[in-house]
Amino acid sequence: SLLRAMARSIELSSEVLRAVAAERRATEDALHQATHDALTGLPGRALVLERLDQLLKPGRVRAGETATVLFIDIDRFKQINDVHGHASGDQFLRSVAKALRGVVRGADLVGRLSGDEFVVVTCTRRPQDAETLAKRIIEQVSCPQMLAGKLVSYSPSVGISYSEPHDTAESLIENADMAMYRAKDQGRGCHASYDASMRELARSRAATETELRRGIREGQIVPVFQPVVSTDGCAVVGFEALARWRHPIHGLLPPSEFVEVAEDTGLIIEIDRLILESTCEIVGRWKQRYPHLPLRLSVNVSARSFMDPRLSERVDKALASAGLKAEDLYLEITETMLIEDIDATTQVVDQLKRLGIRLAIDDFGTGYSSMLYLKRFPVGILKIDRSFVDGLGQDLEDEAIVKAVIGLARALGIDLVAEGVETSKQVSLLQELGCQFMQGYCFGRPLEADQAEALLAGSMALQMTGQQV
Repeated sequence: SLLRAMARSIELSSEVLRAVAAERRATEDALHQATHDALTGLPGRALVLERLDQLLKPGRVRAGETATVLFIDIDRFKQINDVHGHASGDQFLRSVAKALRGVVRGADLVGRLSGDEFVVVTCTRRPQDAETLAKRIIEQVSCPQMLAGKLVSYSPSVGISYSEPHDTAESLIENADMAMYRAKDQGRGCHASYDASMRELARSRAATETELRRGIREGQIVPVFQPVVSTDGCAVVGFEALARWRHPIHGLLPPSEFVEVAEDTGLIIEIDRLILESTCEIVGRWKQRYPHLPLRLSVNVSARSFMDPRLSERVDKALASAGLKAEDLYLEITETMLIEDIDATTQVVDQLKRLGIRLAIDDFGTGYSSMLYLKRFPVGILKIDRSFVDGLGQDLEDEAIVKAVIGLARALGIDLVAEGVETSKQVSLLQELGCQFMQGYCFGRPLEADQAEALLAGSMALQMTGQQV
């Protein structure tokens, strides 16, 4: 009887211990779920801030070392979700978490703040230590991987901040975030370190974003039209549409004043849509008024807009509303946009091709010129970069490049436009070389709609009298 009682007591004690252990595990699991990211298993923002706050307390960092934060953001991450699907986006984020764990030391903290934003908290003795780590992160995250059955590569931009006596966990992460944006401004896929001037720049960018959002709502984004002329006779054959911001205080602002902020915030997609719709409508009216003038419109499209799955739908709607045909419109993009993710690009281009839309390749010769995409994609126009046009008559290499591009375009049946033509000498040389079309200040600066129409009216009058334009 005593033995049975002892056995029962032991059994009850074991059950109690198991219950306590199960409760402890449940509590630990609940705490882990509350403090860690469910997708990647990394510490979340709250835990990162807590750990960093502890690290910043006096005596927590060894002598000669500095608490350091690396802020990691994936370049063009939205494109992964838009083109390859959210499941592929989640797969990529898990691979980023794995890559970050693989390059840091055991004592370092890797966390996911939100979306495609990650952070590494470490201690460094010299700036070179953090920069070396940043380079390893960029190299590992950029490794090609399979997403939805396709091999793709997306780079990260990394911002670095080093703790100062007055820093808090929040301010140190904010500083690294600002440095990350500097890295993006420098071309993406690189790293930059924080300095005090970035905070003032961040305030300026925030103010610009607020004003730009208001400007978009109030119709302050307007198109201007750069004339494109034929080399034979210099008659106006079309226009390149460009965006301007009619600021209520600062007047008509060029893209250099707002495009970077628009791209970083995603506002560029709305700006591109507004310019596409408004210029199609304007040119549609012109073609009705001047039916005998061969007019074509070239509209610049940003990388974010070009990869937006709704682009073809927007183009189709703009053409239909304006009464234009697909052959009247070219979407102007850069070479780099075509080859950064060739599979994703092909999907976008195929949709545009079904509409009959052709592409104009801007700044040709300065990027990744390839016969492959000229053959594979519906390229209707090549635009020789102004840097080569500037050298005509002065630099034999530039002249040889222009000749080669003209020969290439002629062989492939693609129209050629020389950009940045500013002198009569350049006009004469381009005529001799057989270039078909030109644009530049020699023929007029970008014009507002009423000025551009006046130019068309003059061209029409000269044609009716049989004079050369």
